[in-house]
Amino acid sequence: MRTRLVLLAIGAGATPLAAQGSTALYTRWNALAGFEYQRYSFSDSVGPNGVTSVSQWSIPLVLVAPIGRQMSVDVTTHLAHNSVTGSTTQTFTGLTDTQLRLLYTLGRDRAVASLSINLPTGTHSFTTSEFAVSSSMSSPYLSFPVSSLGTGFAVTGGLAYAVPTGGWNLGFAGSVRYASSYEPFSDQPVTYTPGLEARLRVGADRLIGQRARLLLGATYSTFSTDQFSGSGLVSGWFNPGPRFIADVGYTYTWGRTTLGVGIWDFYRAAGSDGSSPSVDTKENVFNAELRVGHQVSPRLVLEPLVAFRQWSPGDIRGGRLYTFGANARIGINDQFSATATARFGPGWVYDPTPGRSGKSDLTATGLSVLVRYQR
Repeated sequence: MRTRLVLLAIGAGATPLAAQGSTALYTRWNALAGFEYQRYSFSDSVGPNGVTSVSQWSIPLVLVAPIGRQMSVDVTTHLAHNSVTGSTTQTFTGLTDTQLRLLYTLGRDRAVASLSINLPTGTHSFTTSEFAVSSSMSSPYLSFPVSSLGTGFAVTGGLAYAVPTGGWNLGFAGSVRYASSYEPFSDQPVTYTPGLEARLRVGADRLIGQRARLLLGATYSTFSTDQFSGSGLVSGWFNPGPRFIADVGYTYTWGRTTLGVGIWDFYRAAGSDGSSPSVDTKENVFNAELRVGHQVSPRLVLEPLVAFRQWSPGDIRGGRLYTFGANARIGINDQFSATATARFGPGWVYDPTPGRSGKSDLTATGLSVLVRYQR
């Protein structure tokens, strides 16, 4: 999800689709690079391994380019460093997988076909201790910029269509993802074969008066059965539960100031590895964010923000996080622009591990600087 949002943010600066006779989704060259840092520290150790902090820094590398009049391509990868501290500190640094995506506009600009290829340039096989570091970054509650360093080769085909109706713009999209087998452990002979993933999304937006815009969206994902096997391991399967994401966005502009409200809710139903559901795999994450951006000068926008997140996993108490921060969007010149973000906030997480204190306070810190080039 994070990668797609970055790519959409880059494309927002492109010229209109009809400009220069092109219907490609992206009509200008764009490149993005920067530095992102995120850290969570806990007042009491949590989990079976007694974790006291988890952190990650990453360097995103994104390139977007038009190809002819109807096609564009984007390429994304990261260099990431993960660190988990408990009784000892474990780290892992490496390149992530590379996502290559082709977008082809059908007709004028109402339908877009996409082909995404996950190239396994990242590390997908870890020792048992390294796997603990890598898996700590995949929590939807903590929401690290890079949630996985690597898996295997994968191909996703998709189609999106948008149409105006009345005062609304309606959009529909669907995709199917195939992923090849890979070995998640380097010190254990285990082969993991992900199932097919199908995803459907419906979106709508409209103007409200002359100053406001409302955006609505809903996404449904379903998965076929995952398979795993290996020497010394009983072969088995796991059927992941379906996932739902609902999101709402609202913006209101007056003068040089823009108010933005974003809300999303992620729900994952319980998966199953036998006759009964695995309750531990069920979870819900609710997130709400309020931003107020003010254009201080023609090339500078300052945007303070506040956010709230609630995590509800399985049948236990989960966690809660409050975030305060600010963005600065800087137009350096006609080709270079930058965004700097700082976030800080308190929260808590509940640890059901026997012998732990239960509720542990946490402190979140985040910093990022992203620079974009376009021509």
